[in-house]
Order: sequence, then C-alpha cells, then structure tokens
Amino acid sequence: MRRLGRWTLGLTTLALLTAAPARPQGLSGPETGIKAMGMAGAWTAQANDPTAIFYNPGGLALFKKGKLTAGFSAFYHNESQYQGLPPGAGTGTTGQQEQFFTWPVHAFAVKPLGPKLKLGLGVSSPYAFKNQWENVDNTFPGRFASKRSELQTYDTNVTLSWQATPNLGLGLSGIYRNSKLSYARNLAGINPATGLSVDVGSLSMETDYNGAFGGQVGLLHKIGKTFAWGFVYRSPIDVEQTGAGRLTQISTGNSQLDQLNRATFPYDTDLPLATTIRYPASASLGIALSPSEKLLIETDVGWSGWSHFKDLNVSFPTHASFNNTPQGPYDDALAYRLGVRLGIGKGMQLRFGYAFEETPQADDSLSPFLPDANRSIVSLGFGRDWLDIGFQYVAPENRIVRSIQGANALNGAYSGNSYLLGISITK
Repeated sequence: MRRLGRWTLGLTTLALLTAAPARPQGLSGPETGIKAMGMAGAWTAQANDPTAIFYNPGGLALFKKGKLTAGFSAFYHNESQYQGLPPGAGTGTTGQQEQFFTWPVHAFAVKPLGPKLKLGLGVSSPYAFKNQWENVDNTFPGRFASKRSELQTYDTNVTLSWQATPNLGLGLSGIYRNSKLSYARNLAGINPATGLSVDVGSLSMETDYNGAFGGQVGLLHKIGKTFAWGFVYRSPIDVEQTGAGRLTQISTGNSQLDQLNRATFPYDTDLPLATTIRYPASASLGIALSPSEKLLIETDVGWSGWSHFKDLNVSFPTHASFNNTPQGPYDDALAYRLGVRLGIGKGMQLRFGYAFEETPQADDSLSPFLPDANRSIVSLGFGRDWLDIGFQYVAPENRIVRSIQGANALNGAYSGNSYLLGISITK
C-alpha cells in the first residue's frame, strides 16, 4: 500500500499543476485519455489501459498486472469570432477571442488486490472551458455579458473492479469533483447629460475551489477474440460554489459623473457571491469488432443529461442588483463516435476516428460567456507499448441565432475551431 500512497500523492500533484482548456460540449473538457483521443473517444468497449478508470471501470478487472499512465494535452484555441446580426444590441458589431495554449494533464494508476479484484486511482479534468474576448472595453456589446470566463475541475476517482468471469469485468467508482469558476463583465450606467449608456465598472467574479461527490458504474464483456461491448454510467454532481466579486471603476471621461458613481457603487470591495454548477449524468454504450488480429473497429453512442443543468445563476447576497445568469437551461445531448485501430507491427498501432457531438445549449442560452455549437471531431493517433500520441481537430458548426429578444439581445453568428495534441506514457 506504500506504493499506492506514493501514486496518490503524485497523481494529485500532477493534476493541480495546470488548468484545463476550452472545448465545451456544454461544460465538457477534452478527451481524458490519449489512446481514446486518437479514436475520437470511442473507447468504452476497449478500456484496456489505466484510463479505464474514467472510460469504463469494468475494464480494470481484466488487467493482468498493475499499470500507471500519465499524460498531457497541448490545446490550441485557434479562433472564435462573433458577427452581430439584428435584432438587438449586437447588430453590426464584431468580436474575436484571443488565441491561447493550455496544458491539461491526467494520471491514472491500477493495482491488483488479488486475482479477481483491482483498485484504481485517477485524477483528470473532464469539465472545463476558457474564453477570453479581445478589445472588450470599447465596442464589443458582449462585454456586459462576459469579457472572460473559465471553469476548472479536478476529479479524483477511486475504483474497485471485479472479474466476474474470465471475460466479464464489473466496476464501481467514487468520484470527488473539485471545481472553480471565474468570469468578468462590465456594468453600464446612464450619463444624465446625454442620456446614453456608459461603462462604469468591471465586475470580476471568482469562486473558491469547492467539491462534491458522485459515482459511476461500468461493465466490459469480451466474447471470444472478435467482439466486445461495454457500458458506463456516471451520476450527476452538484457543486455549490462560493466566492467573491470585486468591482473596479471605469472612467467615463466625466469627472462629476465618476464622482457620483464612486459614491453609488461598492468599488474595490469584496462582495460575497454564490452559485451552483449542476454537472450532468452521462452514459456510454460501446461495441468493438475485431475482424482480424491487427484491426479493431469501435463505435460508441454517448448521452449527457444536460437537462439537469437548469441555469447558472450567480447571486450576490449583499448586492442583489449584481445578480446575473450568464447561462440559461441546457437540453440533453448525444454524441456518436467511430474509431479504428490498426496494428502495424513491432507493437505499434495507428488510430483514426470521427465523432459528432450535439450541443446542449439552446439558442436563448447562447452568449459570449460560453458560445457552443454542434461539432465534428477528426482524430489521429499512434501508439506502442509505452508511448501514445493523439491529435484532434475540433470543428464546431457556424452557430447563427436571430431569435433572442430584447434591446440587449446578442443575436449573431459564432464560428471557430481548435486543435488538441496529447502525449501519455504507460508503465
């Protein structure tokens, strides 16, 4: 157990070194495992490396010995643009997000407790996003909804998996999810001399890291050498977040108005805030066929119960006028994945994949805080006994919305794409 204790410390430290990127299907982050990344996430019916702790805990039972996997992903947020359309405040305006790299990490370890029982421990970041808009203090109308936003999560997953038969594994996991949310938006006031709206402050909001528990169950069943199927279910997790906001004054260019605003608004003071992030239940069913020793084809269908996410309401108990709902309700969403694994000799493999993921975000919930859309994912991967490399190109559909009502509505077209390169080592 000393060795497992060292693994626990190492995995937790590794995960806390880095934040996670933006590639949301809802609030979801990138692929957790690099082998799965190369097959566009089609991994439920394979789950044959330690990332099975996340993808299908039933797979751990079929391991012959202990293993450790650690890896990272270099995520490049290439572009995200907004073109305002009528009706509403966005008409005729434009916006663009900053380009950036992030480096999310993951680590998983498996230890046999006997011939039929395996223990697994993993740390990963399954939910995450980050958005940063350029030149938001002047012309971008979305600055009153969000100038920047970021969600960071870290899951610690403890798994027990039992080998019910030589070809059937059953797994049960406990999950502790720790998350933190931050975002900023401008506040508007009225210039009494002109009757026009002016920016009077920038409200930056940040929660502490808060956590809650959930769980998952999974099974993996191999039938001969040519067929396998797997199923996994993860429970919803609700994290009650607390933190503080801080309002910084923006000069209007009118000293008298600035003095009046200074006396009216609680600038440069920590303002308590609270919100609840409702992470969805999810399930995946995978089928893998292996027509030859060198070829395997897997297809997965995934479901995310995003209707559990009613909204994201940020409340200020002492200053209710600052209350804000940057995200409205979501709908349940499906994902379809196809992956191919091809052996090329000397223990090496090539992997290919395609996935289509539905967005859970309804038109009325679309905003600069988290613009999302249906997306296609094309993937490539390479592996050998100890090394795996994966690549994904993520191409969301152009999202055009004209149905949002109200003078402050941000109707328009959102577009963008991103790239993900991952590397992991297994021993």
